[in-house]
Parts: sequence; C-alpha cells; structure tokens
Amino acid sequence: MRIIHRYILKETLWPFLFGFLFFNFILFVGIIFDLTRLIFVENAPLLKVFKLIIFSLPSFFDIIIPVSLLFSILLSFGRLSANGEITAIRSSGISLLQTETPVIAFATCLTFISLLFSSFLTPWCNQMYKKTYQEILLTRPSLQLKEKTILNIDDKKIYTFNLDRKKNIMRQIVLYEFLPFPNQKFPQISIARKGEVTKEKVFLSKVRLYRFDVNYRLTQYGEFEKQVIYLRQQNYKEKKLKKESWDMTFAEIKTRLSEKNLPPEERRKLEIDFQGRIAIPLATFIMCILGIPLGIKVERGDKSISLGISLIVVIAYYIFFLAGSFLSKAGLLSPFLGAWIPNFILFAFGIYLNIRVVTR
Repeated sequence: MRIIHRYILKETLWPFLFGFLFFNFILFVGIIFDLTRLIFVENAPLLKVFKLIIFSLPSFFDIIIPVSLLFSILLSFGRLSANGEITAIRSSGISLLQTETPVIAFATCLTFISLLFSSFLTPWCNQMYKKTYQEILLTRPSLQLKEKTILNIDDKKIYTFNLDRKKNIMRQIVLYEFLPFPNQKFPQISIARKGEVTKEKVFLSKVRLYRFDVNYRLTQYGEFEKQVIYLRQQNYKEKKLKKESWDMTFAEIKTRLSEKNLPPEERRKLEIDFQGRIAIPLATFIMCILGIPLGIKVERGDKSISLGISLIVVIAYYIFFLAGSFLSKAGLLSPFLGAWIPNFILFAFGIYLNIRVVTR
C-alpha cells in the first residue's frame, strides 16, 4: 500500500511544481514591465527593484497554490485513469478513498501553508513592497508623475494630459494651488503648455495664472515664461504608510474590528476581506476533492486539457467569489456567505462527482 501511495504522490508532486512555476510566471509577466521600466527608464536602484520583485511574489500564492494543485491532480489522475491503473488498483480491492489518501494529505498541508501565507507572510510582504517603493520615490520623486492622474504635492495638485517618459516632457499641465490667504475658498489655477521633468523638479513654460476671490470671481490674471515645481517637498521625510486590509495580519484585522467607532462601511469591508482571506486558502483542499473524480472522468493525461479545465474551474470560482463580495458589500449577503459561497458550490459538486465515481 505504501508503494502505491508513494507512486501516486510522486505522480502528483511534479505536475504541481510545474503548474506552480508556470502560473507564477503568467501572473508575474503583468508586473515585470513596470519594474523593468523603473530600472532601464527611470534608473531606479537595482537592489530596490529586486526587492520589489521578491515582495510581490507571495501576493500570487493564495490563488496559485489551489489552481496548481487542481492542475496536477487532473493531469496525474487523468493519466492513471487513461492507462487503466485506477481500474487495476480498484480491482485489487483498494478503494478510491484509500487511493486518494496521500493526495488529500498533500492538499491538507498546502491548505495550512496557504493560510500561513494569507495570515502573516503576504501582509508583511505587501507592507515591505509599499515601503520599498516609497524609498524609491524618495530618491526619484519624479516617478510619481503619471499621465492623466492628479498628483498631490502638499498644498498643490498637478495634472498633465500627456507625459513622454523618454524625453521627460509634459504637455498641457494644470496646477492647483491653495494659497495661505484668509477666506481662501478656490485654488489658484496655473495652466502651462509644456513642462520639463528633472529628478526633483518640473520646469513649466508658457504659464497662465488665474486667481479668484471668495465669490469665485477672477481677480488676478498673469502670464509667465517659467515656473518651477519642487517634487521633493512632498517626500522630504518618509510618511507613515496607511495599512489597507490586505496589508494587515489576521490579528490586526481583528483588533481593527474591535474598535467601537469604526465606520460601518470600513467594518463591512474588513469583514469581507477577512472571510475571503480564509476562504481562498481553504479552496486548496476543495480543489483536491473536486479534481480527483474530475481527472478520473476526463481520462486524459494531456497537459493542455488539464490546464484548460483548471482555468475554467478557477474562472468560475473567481466569478462566484466576486459576485458574493459584491452582494456582501451591497448588504444583501453576510460577509461570511459572500466569501464562502464559491467554496460551498465547488465542495458540493466535488462530493457529487466522488459519489458518482465510487458507485459506478
């Protein structure tokens, strides 16, 4: 029996490692272009960009671990079924449950690992990612500038319609400034045709200035050839980063939820995220329950088929998860039900398939 268990576990382990690396690569491609831009275009420190890469990886693990396990089970049990090995094992008097035991144990271990990542490691990596990115901004504050995005610089707000990163040129710039005057209700507005970006400054040219009184009437107008905006002023010292729910450990979320004056909207969001961060890791075990009978029924050991089925199941799970989260935020479902509906559906479907396979 131990030989069979080792054989089945080996057949499952190698496809899992392949799927884990493959899905990590697919998701990592989405952020690698932004990170390489920091190196080759913005000349950000190589070591800090490497830290960003390391800290970004664990954020994928919550979803990659269950989908990789599903892929490996479909591939391994599909091949075992196609070769008649499942039939031979069952003909020798070994039940399907006994055959599944090593894979279920492996899935249980992965579930605890996923919970560990979700509760401690991933939030810590998210915090370190933000901190490292802030350190890059402290050395290169011009990285904050983005096309068609409002940038806050202390008492100023700057907006540009066009930003050419290669030439460091901005075009069609709008600058809002709240001046330290009494009864200041409307900001001073400056409009510039062009801006040249340096490491810490933006040099505006062809600037038109508009100033308004308390009744929003134009009181002053002027035109200037040049105006300088200092970007480092905002980042002169490191600011304390605000923790979002995905940056908090389970203990920090519970502490936050225990506060009596917590706004209802924030409380509901924290409860939804808390339930989701438990439900998604536990989906690893459910993918095991679903994958074994599904792989036997497919009876194909082809990687493309296993990959396709895995993606279909994960997409369906994600759709149900988003729908549950939306209904929970709208107050139509409790945070618990909204996060756990996909797990209940897939678990019920997995039990049904297992019964069908056992009784056939």
